[in-house]
Amino acid sequence: MSGLSQGELSRQLLESLPQLVWMARADGYLEYYNRRWYEYTGLTAEESLGEGWRRVLHPDDQPEAFRRWAHALRGGEPYEMEYRCRRHDGTWRWFLGRARPLRDEQGRVLRWFGTCTDIEDTRRAADSMRFLAEAGALLSSSALDLDDTLAALTRLAVPRLADWCAIELVEDGQSRQVAVAHVDPSRTRLAQQARERYPPRPDDPRGVQAVIRTGRPVLMEEVSEDVLARAAGDVEHLEYLRRLGLRSVLRLPLVARGRALGVLSLVHSESGRRFSPRDVPLGEQLASRAALAVDTARLYRDALRAEERFRSLVTASAQTVWVTDPEGVIVEDSPSWRAFTGQRYEEWRGWGWLDAVHPDDRAAAERAWRAAVTDQRTYEVEYRVRRPDGGYSPTLARAVPVHNPDGTVREWVGTNTDMTAQRRVEEGQRRLDREQAARRMEGLRAEVSGALAREGSVGDILQGCAEALCRCLDARVARLWTYTRGAASLELAGSAGPSAPGTDRWARVPLHGPSLVAEVARTREQVWVNQMEEEPRALGPRWVREEGLRSFAGIPLLVRGQLVGVMGLYSRHVLGEEAVAVLATVADAIAQGLERRRAEEALRLRARELARSNEELQQFAYVASHDLQEPLRMVAGYTQLLARRYQGKLDADADTFIHYAVDGVTRMQRLIQDLLAYSRVGTQGREPGPVDAARAAERAVANLQAAIQESGARLEVGPLPAVLADETQLTQLFQNLIGNALKFRGDGPPRVEVEARTEDAEVRFTVRDYGMGIDARDFERVFVLFQRLHGDGGLSGTGIGLAICKKIVERLGGRIGVESRPGEGSTFWFTLPAAPAPATATEAP
Repeated sequence: MSGLSQGELSRQLLESLPQLVWMARADGYLEYYNRRWYEYTGLTAEESLGEGWRRVLHPDDQPEAFRRWAHALRGGEPYEMEYRCRRHDGTWRWFLGRARPLRDEQGRVLRWFGTCTDIEDTRRAADSMRFLAEAGALLSSSALDLDDTLAALTRLAVPRLADWCAIELVEDGQSRQVAVAHVDPSRTRLAQQARERYPPRPDDPRGVQAVIRTGRPVLMEEVSEDVLARAAGDVEHLEYLRRLGLRSVLRLPLVARGRALGVLSLVHSESGRRFSPRDVPLGEQLASRAALAVDTARLYRDALRAEERFRSLVTASAQTVWVTDPEGVIVEDSPSWRAFTGQRYEEWRGWGWLDAVHPDDRAAAERAWRAAVTDQRTYEVEYRVRRPDGGYSPTLARAVPVHNPDGTVREWVGTNTDMTAQRRVEEGQRRLDREQAARRMEGLRAEVSGALAREGSVGDILQGCAEALCRCLDARVARLWTYTRGAASLELAGSAGPSAPGTDRWARVPLHGPSLVAEVARTREQVWVNQMEEEPRALGPRWVREEGLRSFAGIPLLVRGQLVGVMGLYSRHVLGEEAVAVLATVADAIAQGLERRRAEEALRLRARELARSNEELQQFAYVASHDLQEPLRMVAGYTQLLARRYQGKLDADADTFIHYAVDGVTRMQRLIQDLLAYSRVGTQGREPGPVDAARAAERAVANLQAAIQESGARLEVGPLPAVLADETQLTQLFQNLIGNALKFRGDGPPRVEVEARTEDAEVRFTVRDYGMGIDARDFERVFVLFQRLHGDGGLSGTGIGLAICKKIVERLGGRIGVESRPGEGSTFWFTLPAAPAPATATEAP
């Protein structure tokens, strides 16, 4: 990114925006659109540039859009307008277009920067709310003349919701069409004629009678010719249906108090529009309001017809029913209120009913009632009411105004519904949810325990734990990192979930980094974030946004207060308190299982090392019992010869024999010492720790000082960093390699170069000489016990030195090798783990 110019960076930013972005010259000529413009409109660059944007603007919106754009260009003022823009598939969607001028230092407009933001869903929701508000206001007067109100409702729905709108009501067991409307009022007679000639068929599975019978809506997104043919009773009926132009139908039941009172039918015809499942909720809300209006109107009509019947209804109702005067004051008795609260009429009349309301709810209930009376709007409030036994029950209070013919309020009719049973159901549902969550948590514990008990490596069991976390917690991602004491980073060991990134992403998390995962490791404390889209410490903010991740839970894996790893969960919802408590337990189990598996692997590794050491010791015993006996036999043989031939006297021959004996003993001792050194590399070495390689090299050079002076060697040692090693063995390693370079030199004084280079988490050391060199066929053989490439040849050695070097390097977790050509010298190299940077106070275990 640093290699990009500012212009390229800006262009990439514009191309990544989800909006339609464009740029124009000062004169209004559009010279740039981003990729999103071409994807949405389907236009090419040639079709879009200049005034090509007019192609996708709705014809009804173009005049105003052109006028405002011209006005903005003349005055250099910001441009803003809502208009419809055609998508590549022909669909029109509403957009909010905005443009701002970019000026130079003198205030002159250099160019225009504009965006088009899709507001279709927002506008649709706002239109729906406005429509429902208008419908609610219209239906509030339904008690006056129900048929006229419903007819007005159908006209309100056309053409905003449909091309046709009709309402059927059930009366005395029969359905009756009370209202029908079309965008062309002259065509309503056609629908009325079709209804008169062909009433709804009871056997039509998607007809009006089926909706009334089942109380469920019917959606026919596409009405084909076959559908019309099946719905028609005869040829004439089919012709009526064709003339009506039915293309898409939505039928909704008018349900009130559990009864279907009728059907609201919405039909698309010549407009070409189609209903979809997203239109059902709005239709249901409209139908619900219409049903309430119908139910209220019928109740009111019945009350006007028979006052005594109304009083009987009030008395027999399961709800508490009450009536007030236009000012909202109780003036009539209510037997149901007396039965529900125990208040006498003298106690509850006027504003006395407030005495039965719970003290904590009283002020809010009174405030809402006075506001409803003043604004003449529906009253709906929940509050607790005192029962005759002194306890309180939750109730839903609702009241509607009853209007006079002149529109004034004649009285208010209200009800109080006991919500105790509903609250019990809701509490039961919450309890069920808690029980299900508890079962999921128990399942999580069981699955994690099973994963920890399975055979396999640390990575295998942690992968199983990550998969269990995703399954049981509905997490999008579960990741587990391990931590080794003294390390500078966390290593990814388990990753699962539908949104999990590749295992190569954030596989190693530095402890010094700013990430949430690193913070958990440094502080050894849990970290919970519920707004990940705004969290700058996320490992990948863009990934978080793309996957819609909302929350993060980071939990340290601790054993006896020491960090062994980190567990991270990413989700699209907030984890509940129960999950948080269980996760702490699960994290502890994973930490213990991880430490136990590490201990088991360490024991297995130790067992393998012991087995290998035993094998080497057996080899040493074999050598000691065979090859190492030869010098002893030589000493013994010559000693016996001295005894037989020169017993009691010495001469030159005796001196020779004695020399051989001494030489054999010396070689035997050197061989035994080297073998002992080899066998002790793995058994007497110290635990690797931070070691200054430069100091180890200095000690090795000091030990070789006599050989260096004798050979006249030139030794060059470069900067050597700290590594994880055993200082004594590292000194021995340098001493053996430098000593070999001095020994196997060419004709001139030897020259030896020691260097080091850090590569990722390890250091590569090289010891280079310019001596005899080694044939490529012998590269592997030089590290095998007793392999001497040059025979005696006047060069001392046992063939064990390089084998010791190899064993030291492998014990310390490194590798060793050689690069050489005969006559051009050799370069022996080996690698060791780099020492971690010194820990800060907050990172100290």
